Amino acid sequence: MVVVVSSERPQRVVLTALCTRRGWPCVECDSVRSARRTLLRVQPRVVVVRHQLNDGYSDDVIGLLRASDTRTPARVIVLAAAGLTAPVEARQIVLGADVVHRDPIRIEVVLAQIDRYRAVGHSQLSRRRNGPAKSLVFAGARIDPLKRTLRHGRRVVELTPREVELVRVLNDSDGQVATYELLYSEILGRPFRGDTSNMRVLLGKLTSSFRAAKLDLRSSVEVIPKSGYRYRTNAEA
Repeated sequence: MVVVVSSERPQRVVLTALCTRRGWPCVECDSVRSARRTLLRVQPRVVVVRHQLNDGYSDDVIGLLRASDTRTPARVIVLAAAGLTAPVEARQIVLGADVVHRDPIRIEVVLAQIDRYRAVGHSQLSRRRNGPAKSLVFAGARIDPLKRTLRHGRRVVELTPREVELVRVLNDSDGQVATYELLYSEILGRPFRGDTSNMRVLLGKLTSSFRAAKLDLRSSVEVIPKSGYRYRTNAEA
């Protein structure tokens, strides 16, 4: 997930369009306030932020990222005016920016860095998810990712690959909201464009599989309107 934060609409629109064209899920924000709302429901791998915004600075957005509780911190690319002083640029690095670009911005370079940072994020996720595929307990059932089975007592239910992926994404979210942007990117391999029907069908199928094992999945998975799904591990207690 890429988040573009800029009060300069032409730059924001161009970057967002180029990311989307490359198949990278992307969200655009026009202010610190908008970024704050977005970061409550999205866990980005890369944030591209303009240094000066209508209601603050990139410092504020980096602060929001540092305050968020994520296992894989977002990589930050700051876009700044040509006259940005060296001390202010250094401050961005100290705060947590990975790189600072000054005007005129070379879009292809920025896109190459986004791609690189995303690849690192995907590699880390793959190592976590595709390491030894151990079974896991999810919503009261024992899930075997290799055999693609759900077991509860003597009942064994076969799962589809996408059902297993949905379990994995929800389980890896550590009680946080798995956003539609994340779900569509990781499970369906495409950007989320506002239509949640595919994910509703998949959640319904997984719910039916749990029901066949005499388990109520929906008591553990909460649908957050316009945001995504949250797996509540304490619901198993």
